[in-house]
Amino acid sequence: MASSKSILGRQIKQFERDKVRRIQFGLGEEPTGTGALAAAEKCLRCSFGNVPVVEEVVWTIPLPLTSDEAAATFGDTVNLLSGSSAVPGVASIDSTFLINGILQTDILAQGVGVHVFCEPMSFSTIGNAWTAPSSVAAPPPSPDVFTNNDLVASAMSDAVETDGSNFSAAVFEFGADVWRAGWNFINAYQFQWRTSQRELVLNELAADVSYFGSFADAQASGTSEVPIIEFVAATNALYRSKGSASIFLPVNFRRVGSVNSTSTTVNVGVFHPTRDFDLAPVTWGGLRWQGYGCKGQMYRPIESPCFLERGIPIGMQFVVQDSVHQALMLQAVTITNDPLGTNVEPDENLSDFTNIDPAPVTPGTPTGDAIVVDGVNTMLEQTLDTTPVLVSQSVNTSREIFKGGILKIGIKIKGWEMPGGWKAYCQSNLPKIMSPSMHT
Repeated sequence: MASSKSILGRQIKQFERDKVRRIQFGLGEEPTGTGALAAAEKCLRCSFGNVPVVEEVVWTIPLPLTSDEAAATFGDTVNLLSGSSAVPGVASIDSTFLINGILQTDILAQGVGVHVFCEPMSFSTIGNAWTAPSSVAAPPPSPDVFTNNDLVASAMSDAVETDGSNFSAAVFEFGADVWRAGWNFINAYQFQWRTSQRELVLNELAADVSYFGSFADAQASGTSEVPIIEFVAATNALYRSKGSASIFLPVNFRRVGSVNSTSTTVNVGVFHPTRDFDLAPVTWGGLRWQGYGCKGQMYRPIESPCFLERGIPIGMQFVVQDSVHQALMLQAVTITNDPLGTNVEPDENLSDFTNIDPAPVTPGTPTGDAIVVDGVNTMLEQTLDTTPVLVSQSVNTSREIFKGGILKIGIKIKGWEMPGGWKAYCQSNLPKIMSPSMHT
């Protein structure tokens, strides 16, 4: 039906609208039989302000840790939801709880997340370890390689002991050990969730319910170069804070050979300055692991909602179940690479320098265009002298490992807050979803 009105001589037709029929929804709808849970779910989806929330505790762990920190934090039980506000080796505890692990509001939980996030990039470079100075001091040159003869001849200046006790070959790696630690962590521990004091809701390998940041997606991965100096500076500062006796020196000289012309008995290396190691190739990306229990999502779904009461500690923790992965994780996170030690040898029964003790040849004997001057014919290097000679060289076999990067481990609970009225309604009309034992 339409009516006409005249406005300034113009005719405008206006159609009467049908009256909107008001229907009950949400809490106003009476539950009927098996449709009660569906009605509750429909109510939860409506826009009256009861939106999903995420309660979480996330540890931020800069690597490396001391052996004592690692043993205290990653023992046989790891409890992120403990009430402690200070955990050895954990630099930051990010929490939505006023007291970790205790809710202030009842929650109807529908998902739980075990999240492991690592550095989005990783790179490695070579260098040398030098005893950390206690005050401002000129560092020694840091070559890409040096020999025992170079040490004896003080090729790296008098800041380096001739026996190499305060200077050794080193490797700096950023990010790689973080990924190793994270991957071994989720394979070393079982994720357990207990309710009602003794009821085990979940008891699954952390790897099966965990979520790794998908840094290895084709769209997110790639390669480039980064200046290493800022990462080295941050790592050296962390190592000092952990009581490390040495710091990492990036390479700033390349070895090109050796000469005997400075002495009739001493062989010494020849080097040239370089900035070739200022930048390091870096890989953006890493492991991409989403536990099978998460169905490719960030949370392990709980098909039947689980009611969590406020004021009661949430019983979620990690319990070790694989000692092999636990040992590999501790090796990755510790400053001493437990149990390998600070200076890592290829084998426990090797000395620090390669052997130069074979059957000698007679000194002064011609060998090709050179003359053997030391009577030893192992790993001969032709000198750069006007009249070159062959000299045996011995190199260091151990490497001091420096590591850096941040590991983040979190437990997250996703669900809906249960304010007083909504909780009372569910207690009266939907007792099935109020049971804390509702689980898959």
